[in-house]
Amino acid sequence: MFYYRDIPFSEISVIKDLWEKNRMYHENLSKYFGTMYSNLVFKDRIKPFELFDRKHIKITVAENSSDKEIIGYCISSIEGIEGETHSLHVCDNARGLGIGKSLMNSHIEWMKNNGCTNITITVAFENENTIEFYRTLGFKENTIEMRLK
Repeated sequence: MFYYRDIPFSEISVIKDLWEKNRMYHENLSKYFGTMYSNLVFKDRIKPFELFDRKHIKITVAENSSDKEIIGYCISSIEGIEGETHSLHVCDNARGLGIGKSLMNSHIEWMKNNGCTNITITVAFENENTIEFYRTLGFKENTIEMRLK
């Protein structure tokens, strides 16, 4: 069994290990841009989140109730009517249990309840399973960013 709880930014380091697994997943997934992920450092990645006050950022963790291990997390923010999920990850052995869906639904509801009419998430083009996951939540493709390698 597992449960969810919101944490303040001051506790964000509890997701560092899962975030690192997410980073490595993207590094290995990307045929052309894996090196972009290999150079990411947790401390640098979370720095922009320091700018949000408590009302404008939501960090939720999913924990295993038996051993308190963090098995998933979601980070979202609000700026005016814009809501964005910045990062979502569920550990491999806990996938398919609805954790990612619960985390995302909680964050979508939070953004809508705070007046967001535009909710976005950026997904790596090669991350087909995740793209399909977000489609099941109602997200639609809007643009595609292309980079010169």
